[in-house]
This record gives sequence, structure tokens and C-alpha cells, in this order.
Amino acid sequence: MERPTALGRAELLGRLRWEVIQGGSLFLTYPQLLDGAAFAVLRPAELLDELAIRAIGGGAVLPIRVNSRNADLAGQLTAMLSTGFLFSSLPVPDGQCLLLQRELAARADADAAAEALAAEGPAAVADRLLTATGVLDAALRRRTVARWRDWLEAAERGLLEVSPLAPADYATAYALRPPPRPDEVAGEPGRAVLAAWTDGRLDVNGLPSRSRLYESLDPLLRSDDPEDRADARILRESFDETYYRAIAVSEGCMLGLASPRRGIRRREAATYVERTPVVRYPTRFELRLGLMTGAQWQRYTDDAADALAGWWHRRDLAALQEVGDLLAGRTKEPPDGGGEEASVTRLQRFTQGARGATAQMVAGGGMSLATSLLGEGMPGVFAAGAGGALAPVVVAAVAAGVTRLSDFRGRYDVIELPGVLGRSS
Repeated sequence: MERPTALGRAELLGRLRWEVIQGGSLFLTYPQLLDGAAFAVLRPAELLDELAIRAIGGGAVLPIRVNSRNADLAGQLTAMLSTGFLFSSLPVPDGQCLLLQRELAARADADAAAEALAAEGPAAVADRLLTATGVLDAALRRRTVARWRDWLEAAERGLLEVSPLAPADYATAYALRPPPRPDEVAGEPGRAVLAAWTDGRLDVNGLPSRSRLYESLDPLLRSDDPEDRADARILRESFDETYYRAIAVSEGCMLGLASPRRGIRRREAATYVERTPVVRYPTRFELRLGLMTGAQWQRYTDDAADALAGWWHRRDLAALQEVGDLLAGRTKEPPDGGGEEASVTRLQRFTQGARGATAQMVAGGGMSLATSLLGEGMPGVFAAGAGGALAPVVVAAVAAGVTRLSDFRGRYDVIELPGVLGRSS
């Protein structure tokens, strides 16, 4: 699709604004930008007005960093198109995405593409390589290439930062959160995949391969045995967390991950204070953020600038609470669309990178950021029922790698801070 609905766009923008509030800036892997549904429908010029913060770069740059081989985003896109990359976020059926991958792979010629990039430019090369496959209709192809052109030009003008690709740090990722133990996997087929993952049989060039793991799990996901399907989900979610955590650690970023969503009531939220430091944010706070106009967002972040700096640089929970209190005072509970369900924010977990950078990397169930924002990762819902008002969202801070707060289930976000709070499980 070219544009989401007004509500969908507000949810999307609210997510992005929340990520920036948490980390000061947002880190994306190159597939999350170049193969991301959200960034296929959002233009950099629009986001500059709606996402930038004057406290960051004077508001003249997007608080976004993306990695790329040799910090060359145009070359990275050309490489993806000339090596059979699977563009999974295109608004077409999965089978058509797979067909496009096969057609690109059949025509793969990285050397010729690199020569064409120097002679024709990235947009022209992208259009020619897509046209040659005959898979996408002309209108979608033109829209896709136009959006790529927008983001490549924004990178050239310095509106977002492009940094060199760093090798993923799996050793640290495994140390922070190891893979499941064999006794946590119910069936023999699942344990066989787990063994292949952990003993290196699924590695490529010495690093775990997500595509190979997915291929190994595919028969389990399609199995008639619910035990196999459950094991496949457990292993995939665990590997996805390891995959994104390894990237985040190597890039010096915190990490946000999706988790199951359930409602909690006000009295339940209050009990968490006894077990971990928490702050409380207003209900549906992401949508509140997304419904702000660009001018309202600038005024809000201007007034919250000191508190934001306190959170970004000192991890001061009181400052993060101040940011939430200001949001509650500036906004009202968004309309529920006439239904009896209330949106539930997804949980997040964060770990600060080795270099101490404040940027945040977002991952969503193995999908690109943008796919999760516009697809399966949209906020879940639950019935409010007759139990009274929903609790404000709880933002809790815990130490990295510690599983607490009922295994992070509930209507709250969790921020992992390694060694800052001096707490243990």
C-alpha cells in the first residue's frame, strides 16, 4: 500500500517517536530501511517535520542511523538487488515476493551491477533490475524505486546517519541470554533443530544463519502436531532475540523486542514497584504521541528537553517519569474507534551497547521494523471488561538479561539497564 490509514499512520508515527524518546535516536539495519513497509510509505521530508527533535541536531537531521557495508547505502541497495535478496515487505502476496527473489537471483551479476551503479546511479539501476524480472506491476515498481530514491538522497544530504556495517557480536548476545535448554523444548524434532543451531551446523561463514534456522523450522511450523508448532515458535523467537541482540551489541545500541501482550489493572501495576523501579505512562501513550501534529511534537520535546537529556545520558528514571507526566498533561485518552477493546502496547526490553551509545534498535518477531509496525506487530487488543479502568502503562527498568515482572508479560514496557540499578534476579 502507498499510505496507511490516518489511524495506522498515527500508530506508526507514535511508535517511532516513542523509540526516539527511549534512546535519543533510532538505529536501523539496512534491510529495515530498504525493505521496510513503514519507510516505504513515509518520506524523509515528512519525518523531518514530525520526528526530528530540536534538542538533537537542532531539528535539522532525522534522529535515525542506518548501517551499510562501507557506509554506502546506494551500493548496499544495488547489492541486494543483484544477489537475490528476499524483499519481504512489498505489498504483494508472499509467493510474489519469493518469485521476485528467484528472478533476481537468476539474473544476479554483482560486478555488472556495480559498474552500472557508477554509470547510471542507484535509482536507474534499481528500476532496470526490477523491470527485468517482470514480477512487479509498473505502478508498484515506480513507487518502490521512488521511495528508495528519497531515502538515498536523504542519506547523501546528511539528513540521516549512515555508518559502516559491524560484525554481529553473538558471543555477548549468548552471554546475556543463552538459547533455550533442551528440556525447554518439548519434542524431538525441536530438540534436533536446537542442537543443529547450538553446535554450529546452521552457521554460514562461522556465524549463525537465520535463513537456515527458518528453513529447519518450517516443517515444524507446518506440522499437525501442536507440540512441534509450539517448539518452532519458541526456537524462532529465541533466535530472533539473539540475532537482533548480537547486532545491537556490535552497533552500540540498546535493543527493543516484542513480547506477549496482556492487560493488567491499576492495583496489579502498583505491586511491581516493590520488585523493580518503574515509571507510569498514560494509557495508549504511543497513540497519544502519534496523534500530535509536528508543531505539537516540537513544543512537547522542547519542554521535555532537560528531562530527555537526563534519561538519555544518566538513565534517570525520575526524568523519564517527567517526560511521561508531561505527555499525560498535554494529551487526552484517544478515542477507541467505537469498540469495546483497548489497545495494548507491546513490551520492550533494552540492553545498552558496549560503546554506551543511547540509540535504540527495534526488532519485532524476526521481521523488519517496518513490517512489524504495519503488519503482524501492530498493537494487540484485549477487552476492557467490567473490572474498571485500565492501568496506566508501566515502564519498568531491570538489569540486562534478568527475567522478572512475570516474565515481562503485561501492559508495560521494560527497559534493561546492565549494571546501572545494581539489582539481580
